[in-house]
Amino acid sequence: MKTALEKQTHLARLRLRFGVVLLGAVVMTGTLGFHFIERWPLLDSLYMTAITISTVGFREVQPLSPVGKIFTIFLILGGVGTMAFAASMAVEAIVHRQVRMLTGRRGMQKDISKLNHHTILCGYGRMGHLVAETLKDSGRDVVVVENTPEVAEEAVERGLLVIHGNATDEEILTAAGIERASALVATLGSDADNLFLTLTGRGMNKDLSIIVRANDPGSARKFHRAGANRVVLPDVVGADHIVRLLTRPSVVDFVELVAKDGGIELEVRQIEIAADSPFADKTLSEARIRQATGCIVLAIRRPGQKTLFDPGPDARILSGDTLLAIGSCEPSHEE
Repeated sequence: MKTALEKQTHLARLRLRFGVVLLGAVVMTGTLGFHFIERWPLLDSLYMTAITISTVGFREVQPLSPVGKIFTIFLILGGVGTMAFAASMAVEAIVHRQVRMLTGRRGMQKDISKLNHHTILCGYGRMGHLVAETLKDSGRDVVVVENTPEVAEEAVERGLLVIHGNATDEEILTAAGIERASALVATLGSDADNLFLTLTGRGMNKDLSIIVRANDPGSARKFHRAGANRVVLPDVVGADHIVRLLTRPSVVDFVELVAKDGGIELEVRQIEIAADSPFADKTLSEARIRQATGCIVLAIRRPGQKTLFDPGPDARILSGDTLLAIGSCEPSHEE
């Protein structure tokens, strides 16, 4: 639903376009009129039209005939009015855009200040765009940090919360609510910027989960040392996927079927076990997770220990564990 200000801005843009089209029509009419009436070259006709409707006061290119003088009178009356209209529409569009941006920033900052456990996405390029849209579709709160005004405006038009500025600036990250965020995704253009962003983000929030896109495989160790939890190498991931398509195509088809929305009601998801979880301090047999959530537990991940795959019914679930499960899990039952 568009706000009243957005509707006014849209109308101002339409009027500006109409004014530009009308001005173009006047210029074309004047150019063709002088060309056919006075038999002047097109360049001279265009020049005469420009100095006439702009009222700069230059003399005629050549003496005008009586018919040419009459045509010039009407061109002045129509052209000056059109110029004034187009100029006023341009000013109106600029003013509305500035007001909308100012109001939008204030409203957006207010919305961001209410967020907790959200994801901050730094860099709205090709990968950042896909990440933001996927997170938004999954119902996750996302704040985009983008330094390019045009790209930031595009993100705003797509209904995302956006902070315009340099993602490596602590003030910008503070405005994005990094102290309250649960995750930071770094998809800036260069590894150097992503590395500096990782250092800055880790220094501002020790509990932040930081995921970084890296271009150079040799940079992965540096990112981990800087505080990144995960480093994604698009080229490596793409190559691995191609190899799996060649060697295990059926497995890849199954995984993609599970991942696609609307494919089948089957998802691989994680269940965080809090201290007050009804599953805490129970064995898998006692917890009856399959009956409670519709999920089959594939593994138990315990902090500081190896992940236990295919746990038996006597495996005990502790507070702080993460259960990796597959099935048509009901979100309302997840803890």
